[in-house]
Parts: sequence; C-alpha cells; structure tokens
Amino acid sequence: MKLYYRGLSYEYDPSKVASKKTEQPFEPAPQIGPAYNLMYRGVTYRVDPNSKAAKAPLAPVAYKLSFRGITYFVNKTAQGEVTVVS
Repeated sequence: MKLYYRGLSYEYDPSKVASKKTEQPFEPAPQIGPAYNLMYRGVTYRVDPNSKAAKAPLAPVAYKLSFRGITYFVNKTAQGEVTVVS
C-alpha cells in the first residue's frame, strides 16, 4: 500500500511492521561517558544527563501599556514579581 505524508510517498507493508523488533528510544554512547544519542524525526541529538544548564541572569522587563486611553507601566523582576505603575 502506498502512503503519502507531507509530499513524500512511503510503501507500507503490514507483514514487515508486525515482525519488526522494537528498538530502544536511546542508545548509550560509551566513547565520551554517560551521554545518549537520541533520534527525533531523523535527526540525531547528543544529550548528556549530567551536564548543568547555564543560567543566564534575567533583566527586569518593563512594558508600556494603554487601555481605553489610559497609559500605565508594568514592571516584571527577575524573580517574577509584577508591579503596576499608573
């Protein structure tokens, strides 16, 4: 059976799908340590679960808003606190 998805054609054979072994969604990559090679939509990604994410400081954000002719300012701090100045 021929299937089409996003302009590409695929040949579907139900007998091949039933006999196909299920694969692990990730495989260990022993050459660098406890990292994993992940695959999503045909693209391989390398993920290290022990790495720390870089934290960037968030600058305070100020918005100038207007509602029905009244202008007011909204300030948001890095901690997520919001203050309104009319």
